Amino acid sequence: MDEKMDHISSLPETILHDILSRLPKKDAIKTSVLSKTWREILYTFPILSICNRESIRRSSKRKKDQQIKTFLDYGKQRLLRFSDPGLAIKEFKLKLSLTCYDLQLIYPDVDQWLKLASECDVQTLKLCLPTLKEDDPCLCYILHPGVIEARSLNKLVLKGRIRFDKEFLNPSFKFSSLCVLSLSYVLFDDEGAIEHVISHCPLIEHITLKWCYVHNPQGAGDMRISFMKSVSMHGLQNLKGVDIQGVQKVYIDAPNIEKIYYGAGSYEPSKMNFDSCGNLRALTLMNMKIEFLFTYIWFLHLSSKFPFLESLELDECSMYENINISSSQLKALMLSNCSTMHKLEIDTPNLSSFRYYYAGDDLPSISFISCSNQLEVNVRLNMTHPRLYQLGKFVEQFKPQKLLTSLSLSIHPCIPSDESFYDDQYRYWEDPYSLPPTLPVPSIKHLVILSVREDKSKYSLLVNRLFYGWCPETISLSLNPSYCTEAFIEFFYWWLLETKKPKGKFCSYCYSKSKCWLHGLKDVKVTSSVKNDVNVVDFVHLKSLLCGLSSSDNANISFSLK
Repeated sequence: MDEKMDHISSLPETILHDILSRLPKKDAIKTSVLSKTWREILYTFPILSICNRESIRRSSKRKKDQQIKTFLDYGKQRLLRFSDPGLAIKEFKLKLSLTCYDLQLIYPDVDQWLKLASECDVQTLKLCLPTLKEDDPCLCYILHPGVIEARSLNKLVLKGRIRFDKEFLNPSFKFSSLCVLSLSYVLFDDEGAIEHVISHCPLIEHITLKWCYVHNPQGAGDMRISFMKSVSMHGLQNLKGVDIQGVQKVYIDAPNIEKIYYGAGSYEPSKMNFDSCGNLRALTLMNMKIEFLFTYIWFLHLSSKFPFLESLELDECSMYENINISSSQLKALMLSNCSTMHKLEIDTPNLSSFRYYYAGDDLPSISFISCSNQLEVNVRLNMTHPRLYQLGKFVEQFKPQKLLTSLSLSIHPCIPSDESFYDDQYRYWEDPYSLPPTLPVPSIKHLVILSVREDKSKYSLLVNRLFYGWCPETISLSLNPSYCTEAFIEFFYWWLLETKKPKGKFCSYCYSKSKCWLHGLKDVKVTSSVKNDVNVVDFVHLKSLLCGLSSSDNANISFSLK
């Protein structure tokens, strides 16, 4: 390019750095070949990431040692480009994926790099090492306060075999500017160490603790380290959110906290106390035995305990059989795989979103005592084909009918012991028009077929059961061959567009003055996301789209029904 025409390269350095920050990493690196100016801009880009994944590969010991030396020289030179002229580093990320024995050899270099980053007033520091397991904790990288003492540090992310040095327990130590602290799979010398570190972060706003370990020097073998059993947080006036996983007992007393995510892991039972968090806006509980944590009436008094709570998510939790959730402020409710729940009553007049995910066969009863006119219900189920007879009753319980915005299904073939369901429950579904009049057909805006792993001989039975009883506005099928087979997609296309309607204007399945959705079907528009929502014009076109699709494709085909 003519230098006189290259106006971009003449822009101030701060603007060029801003341009790089908006590019994907690989594209940002490619700019170094544009000109000498861009090469220098890349070298002084204040977001610095060093990773050994591509520079050190499996090879002979001699060659590997040389690769490690080259990598260490490269890392040091990158940091000296900032340190020598006194340039600031906004973010420094160091990710190492070596064996624990190779890591030990370069720990002194890691110390040096972290010190250089601190001298450059680093604001965000991320150190990621391989995950600590049940091996010798002495192989951990020991983090000393001296290497991360930058007053400018406001975000610290540590993951993997990192061990906090006892110097962090010194009363004079303090993260004076730290706002975000994220610790995953790191090791402490005792249970109280993490509480001491947190208490010396006066400006802390967000804390993440995931599966952290505690060293037990008297333990033998695998017992030398164990997961942290308890953590207490109090007196943190600026704390806004926590994400805690793998800790058995948790106590939080933070008056301004707005978001809590707690995953108990395998501990039974877990204990959590956050009743004093009256400003809470969002609560997520995962892998917990709710009956050990809360009483039955806890759900009835959400408004009085947490008057600002707007979002509640319960994931993989063991529940009471009958639950009544009552809150005047709740706007979003999500339940995922709460298998022990049989009946759910929801009294939430301002609820605008309800999501329910379940991977079992026995569906619960769900009813809305009061709800918003704007409520949207999204259901995702993973069921065996013979159990689909339960869906009709399950769908009908959502009143008014327009509540059910989307229903997503993954359908699997039955196990041999369930074969009788085809005879007992489906004996009349092969001819749905012989059914007596029924209640009004439930309306579903979007029916999503996530996967179908059924025998071809059951296709007709399956689609009759699914679609003759409902009125979906749109039906979507995954084109990923790992989920929906090519044979089922072709069958469904043929069934919906090529089959002739039954004789007569009505059938016994049509009720009152209305028609079943197949008799009332006027038009079908078929589109595919394979090529930017292109219209599928005929069966030959469909075959050409299906050809060449792989398990990595996330495309789908949609049928819009009028």
